[in-house]
Amino acid sequence: MKKMNVFFVLMLGAVVSFSSCSSDDDLTPEEQEAKDKKELLAEITVNYNMVIAKQWAYKAFEPSADLLAASKTEDGADALTTIAKAEHAKNFNLVLSFGMEGDSAKAKVDVNLSDEEIDVQLKAFQDDLYPDFAEWGFILGKESTLASFRRVIAAPFAADDLKIDDITNEETGLCIFKIGMRDFTELNYDDLVLNQKKLVGGNVDKIYLNADGTLTVEVTDEKYGVSKLILEEVK
Repeated sequence: MKKMNVFFVLMLGAVVSFSSCSSDDDLTPEEQEAKDKKELLAEITVNYNMVIAKQWAYKAFEPSADLLAASKTEDGADALTTIAKAEHAKNFNLVLSFGMEGDSAKAKVDVNLSDEEIDVQLKAFQDDLYPDFAEWGFILGKESTLASFRRVIAAPFAADDLKIDDITNEETGLCIFKIGMRDFTELNYDDLVLNQKKLVGGNVDKIYLNADGTLTVEVTDEKYGVSKLILEEVK
């Protein structure tokens, strides 16, 4: 009797498996594409929600080859500044998070240092990049400089058409922009596959959730190409 029960279970499993396969086999090409698109959209939505639900700490900045090369030339002051800010940003213990406001997610970057520690790091940055400023009696503005460091970690998520003043407030140093998930509904399946990492609406850069718990965000510059910002999940 037990052997018969085992045989019945095996046969039932085979029928269920065959039926599942047959249901997909019976789909028209259009129906199969619609099914595949729905499943991929669900996966993309999960990935976007993971990005905005977690806290992300600055880990590293990988400059593009063109940006790195330009930083070593006489005319590469802007490239040098970009790389220097990214290198110093790690010293500010920056943590990026998003808070929901309606259907949008507002960016927030915390600086997890005391006021005294912030002043020390700001001076180190000024002495590194602008060594003559102290001698001239010039000191970088605290909030505006903190705004520039917050942009290192947050701006890659902002819509491409936003200007600096749309991303951070120079007087408070805080982030002021919101993001939303890209609208994929009009894309066919093939285009959806190609664009699935472009999670944020209005932003052409790709975002990769990595198996090691890090997040890689492309940072595209029209002049210097694609650099990479790497963040790690705060646990």
